[in-house]
Amino acid sequence: MQYQYHTSFRPVTYEKEESGVWIFKKERLPVSPNPASLYDNEQYKRHLSEMGEQGWELINVQPLLRGLYQYERDNKSGFGLGYSLTAGYYFFWKKTLA
Repeated sequence: MQYQYHTSFRPVTYEKEESGVWIFKKERLPVSPNPASLYDNEQYKRHLSEMGEQGWELINVQPLLRGLYQYERDNKSGFGLGYSLTAGYYFFWKKTLA
């Protein structure tokens, strides 16, 4: 039996976060994902339905991580912040060749 494979990607969005007030507001690094960007997204639902209708079987899901960092240039202490977060998910599909 031979198979055909396909990969698709779905991004995850994050809530915009700010600190400070008025003109001193700074945008902070994102930490709060918006899960509705996947499960409550019509494009996402349509994509899953279309793949199933075309005979594709979901065989694996893998996150794509990205690194974020922030440091204060004016701060002589060398303070910095870095971490990774999920940028989205790869979906791996297969179906039998006809």
